[in-house]
Amino acid sequence: MSLLKQTLFLAKQTKITSSLVVINVAYFIISRMLDSRGLTTHDNAFLIDWGADVAQLTFSGQYWRMFTNLFVHISVTHLAMNMLALWSVGSILERVIPPFAFLGIYFLSGLYGSLASDIATINVVVISCGASGAILGIITAFLAFSLVNHVDMEQLPIKSIIVSLVLTAAIGLLPSIDNMAHIGGAATGFILGGIVSACLRKFKYSSSLLNIIIGIIFIIAAVGLYLAYLDYQFPANYRYYY
Repeated sequence: MSLLKQTLFLAKQTKITSSLVVINVAYFIISRMLDSRGLTTHDNAFLIDWGADVAQLTFSGQYWRMFTNLFVHISVTHLAMNMLALWSVGSILERVIPPFAFLGIYFLSGLYGSLASDIATINVVVISCGASGAILGIITAFLAFSLVNHVDMEQLPIKSIIVSLVLTAAIGLLPSIDNMAHIGGAATGFILGGIVSACLRKFKYSSSLLNIIIGIIFIIAAVGLYLAYLDYQFPANYRYYY
């Protein structure tokens, strides 16, 4: 089987991870086709206009930046390292937990990572972007799954985990990367991954009760995120200009 056929076969088995990779790559290409400023490395105005996270903007009412920044990447290198890290572990975790649980962990990890970044940089202007917080959430969720299910070390995809961790660690050295997003995403992924894994051990994989419980857990996490955002939100008359 050729490399292309192997890749297409794996993509069919891991549709969510593949879709996330495609969306990120498409956003990177389309944003630069529509806005030539993106062809200049580290153009701050371009990154902000296309959804990068800046605490002063986010807490002044632009809450959506906590989400959109997950798809904004500063360079081809940044994008490539993130997508390789996502593919390395995401394609494995996706096969052992329900699809909506995978997506929930991914996006909640990214959102909590964004919130952690914003809180840490509320008094200093920092442009934060990239999917690495969400990806680290996937990595730690897989580690939590392995711990809950007492997976033998010899059965763990050590190479994939190491590749993902090395890539995300390297990403932290790039400009415009805020490591607080990494910490927040990793912590969120480990907690949610542990809870979801415990539920999977207790209930049947496809049971309605399992889906309801996981859904409630995600709703609680989302409400917690919202309340934390409100606690740091700036006064209504606050305006930040860049």
